[in-house]
Amino acid sequence: MPAADRQRQLLEVALGAFSRRGFKGTTTKEIAMAAGVAEAIIFQHFPSKEALYSTLLERHLDSGEEQRWDARITECMDRNDDENFFRLFIERIFQDHRRDPLLERVILFAALEGHEQGLARLHEMVFSRVERILAYIARRQAEGAFIKCSPHMILLALNAMARQYIMLTGIIRAPVPEMDEEELVQLFTRILQQGIRETAPKDTESSDRKPESESKRKAKE
Repeated sequence: MPAADRQRQLLEVALGAFSRRGFKGTTTKEIAMAAGVAEAIIFQHFPSKEALYSTLLERHLDSGEEQRWDARITECMDRNDDENFFRLFIERIFQDHRRDPLLERVILFAALEGHEQGLARLHEMVFSRVERILAYIARRQAEGAFIKCSPHMILLALNAMARQYIMLTGIIRAPVPEMDEEELVQLFTRILQQGIRETAPKDTESSDRKPESESKRKAKE
């Protein structure tokens, strides 16, 4: 098998193993057995289990798809297109889960295990992207478009709904009503932009006035 194909095979097998047992619970011997090769073959392509793990993250988190998404969301930020900025961000979460559901399990395992090297590598890979998004949120706050709070809290809100839905339906299997992905994206975008209140009726003038006191009403009569 050509070296590139063998490396690709080992990464795919390792992804499945890490997603089931985490970094600490997976051995290179187990990966080799699942791939049908001698353990020494792994070390011909990767100097260590840590290097195999880091390469796996890089392959999935630094793909051409990531670069295209970066270009699209940068365009939205350049033109202050908040609605499509929210939409693209939420769509991305669902697309990542659909494309790489095992990768999310690998990342969760890293957090649960306290795998500091793995988490540090993950943070390093997404740091510049997160910083650009936080800078955009802060700028839009200064321009009066977003509420005043820590930009990190708005970024957390952007992540929370879609990721919680994925966890409840895809991992916990909770009895949550399933919806079409596009409907979910539209709904979550609307909630982020408008909150959860229904739009108030236009004719609210009378309801906004304080009720007339009993004494004033009797005086008029």
